[in-house]
Parts: sequence; C-alpha cells; structure tokens
Amino acid sequence: MAEGSVLKVWTDILQLPGFTVVHLHEDAPAKRYLMTVVPEHAVGVCPRCGHTTQNIKQHRTRDGILDLPVGSYAVELKLRIGQFECERCGGCFTPTPGFLAEGTHATERLLERAAELIRHSDVANAAGFFKVPEKTLEGWYYGYVERQQQRAAQSPAKPIRRIGIDELSLKKSTDSSSL
Repeated sequence: MAEGSVLKVWTDILQLPGFTVVHLHEDAPAKRYLMTVVPEHAVGVCPRCGHTTQNIKQHRTRDGILDLPVGSYAVELKLRIGQFECERCGGCFTPTPGFLAEGTHATERLLERAAELIRHSDVANAAGFFKVPEKTLEGWYYGYVERQQQRAAQSPAKPIRRIGIDELSLKKSTDSSSL
C-alpha cells in the first residue's frame, strides 16, 4: 500500500473533522503511534472582527496530544497549525481545533472516555489505562466535567410536549379495575 493511501486510511480512522494525517511513525517498543495532523484548509476566522483570512504569519506546532488508543497502541498527535494575521484589524491569532480539550494535551473524546472509566472505577485506574499521571488526569477530568455542566446550563430548555398520567389514576377514572 502506498504511503499516501496509508495516511488516508489513518485520516479516516482518526475522524478529526477538518484535519488530515500527513505523517505516521510507529514506535513499536513504546507501543504507540505518533501522527502529525494538519488542517485540510488554511483559513482562519479572526476572533476580534470575524473576518476570514488565509494570511498565515507562521506555523505553530503542538505535540504530545493524547488521543484514544488504537488496539493496544497509544496514539499521540502532533498538530501543525497556522498563526493567522488578519488584514482587516491587524491582529494575530491561532485557531483552536474543536477536537482539543481546553487546557490539556488531550482530545475531547479521550476525556469523554476517561470520564466514563472514572464513573465506573476511579481516577487511578483510568490514569493507568491511558498511561497519564494520576494528578494530570484528575485535573483534566474536573475541567471536562465543568465544561459539560456549562454546556448543559447554556442549552435552552426543551418545551413540554406531553404530560404523563400514571396507570393507576387512569384505571380509577375508567372503571376498569377488577375486584
């Protein structure tokens, strides 16, 4: 299989929206895959004025980003992303990908899975499973839970569609009970 098609397969497996795997290294002794990912499109939206730009001032690299394991191998991402300069307001910014968990070196989906494990076990076991220091995972977990609570508080309440009637009340009013 050609290298390009292997990278395409890994891009499909990772499912990081808007990002492509451009390099893959298998570290067999450490049982981990090291992957470099880049945005599919070099476009940014300025957080100050909302203007879109393709003017990349420089490239930034974030490495050591943990993702869900594949099989028995850990997955570590290296993210190469552009720092943009806005032509309209002159400000510089580096967009944060939606899959990264705020304030961590991990993907949001890894923290979601870690939270599930912690709910069924404890932080120490989840940290051992993901090979992350216990105190690090503890901080990430509490940050994740706080973000989830903030999202839930911001989402609008759904309108009431039905009001339930309990079965015993319904039977009393229809004279269907037998003695």
